[in-house]
Amino acid sequence: GNTKYTRDIRYAHDSKDRYTTGAYPSDEFLKEIIDFTKGKTDVDLARIVVEKSYEIPSFLEKVGVKLQGALKGTLHLSRTNLFLLGGGKAMLNSYYKKAGELGVDIIYESALEDLVISGGEFEEALISVRGKRISVKGKAIVIASGGFEANIEWLKRYWGNAAENFIVRGSRYNDGMGLRILLDKGAEPVGDPKDMHAMAVDARSPKYDGGMVTRVDAIPFGIVVNKHGKRFYDEGEDLWSKRYAIWGKLIAEQPDQIAFVIYDSKSQGIFIPPAYPPYSANTIKDLAEILGIDPQSLEKTVAEYNSSIECRRFDPSGLDACRTKGIDPPKSHWARPIDTPPFYAYRLRPGITFTYMGVRVDRSGRVLMRGGGRFKNIFAAGEIMMGNILSRGYLAGLGLTIGTVFGWISGEGAGNV
Repeated sequence: GNTKYTRDIRYAHDSKDRYTTGAYPSDEFLKEIIDFTKGKTDVDLARIVVEKSYEIPSFLEKVGVKLQGALKGTLHLSRTNLFLLGGGKAMLNSYYKKAGELGVDIIYESALEDLVISGGEFEEALISVRGKRISVKGKAIVIASGGFEANIEWLKRYWGNAAENFIVRGSRYNDGMGLRILLDKGAEPVGDPKDMHAMAVDARSPKYDGGMVTRVDAIPFGIVVNKHGKRFYDEGEDLWSKRYAIWGKLIAEQPDQIAFVIYDSKSQGIFIPPAYPPYSANTIKDLAEILGIDPQSLEKTVAEYNSSIECRRFDPSGLDACRTKGIDPPKSHWARPIDTPPFYAYRLRPGITFTYMGVRVDRSGRVLMRGGGRFKNIFAAGEIMMGNILSRGYLAGLGLTIGTVFGWISGEGAGNV
């Protein structure tokens, strides 16, 4: 799954602790979820996630996960998120080790093919293991198989051929089979099938499995233009940790699903660099030619942007007083003239992490059925049910929070059947 590509997790805490630089109380956490989804969230489930997130650090330590001490300069996350020492892969290794100690059998190189369900009750799972089909029976099942972000054909139903230009920054195995089976068996869907957690990634990234290092964090400190050299969205709308996950969809809506972030030498070194070096030139005209953009169009866009700036106090660590006036789209923060060579750029593609469409669940993680009722012993956790809480937008580290909390809840529910 995608957990191995993660690095931090958001959690509520009422005071500064070993992993963060300040308090992040539950009421603030919940308000942020309601705000960025514009109220389109199951507030009851969101509140459960927030309140139970207090327990995350102690749980991680209990199962042997190593945690990083408080960090600064991490996309404005030092107060709200704890960082995993060794990232998500190290966390997974700790989980596997603990599961083995508890006697849990783990089957590799396997895929879910179907579920046998009778009268709303799960009876057995049909699984392909290294080409051989086996049946696994159980008292209950938890489906935690992610979304359909790596299934380009499924994405094309909603995005058309534009989906061919998406880069899958996570697992190539998240093809949505578990979700497809549940929907076919009568599960109630939740979430817009076209919405997704997707960010701007370097266009040179591999098609699959690029992970965190392909993300381009230069956007707040420059401008973003499409293939015609035109800006199309506010690059400084809010803190980057609250906006980075919308840029993939924005780019997906542009011609040929390509965009370019342009900045100058003043911004070099302010953001975390991706794996690839930027393109550079001593003039905007030369940079445009390297990128394949009409030079006159890009020069005009940069000139209009530069002349619109009102900057009293530039502060990359928070919402500052540098903004534009009189242009559309505006830039609300971190607006500085792009006037100091050399000039830099990255080509950007939509980098999809996960899809928001999933199955609706109740407070116990039990999957609900279309037309009313619920499955007796089928539960869900992680991306496959994340659409109950995430309808749009994102907060950095929240996906892992939801997966962790509903992993507990659904696991406990299944164990008590």
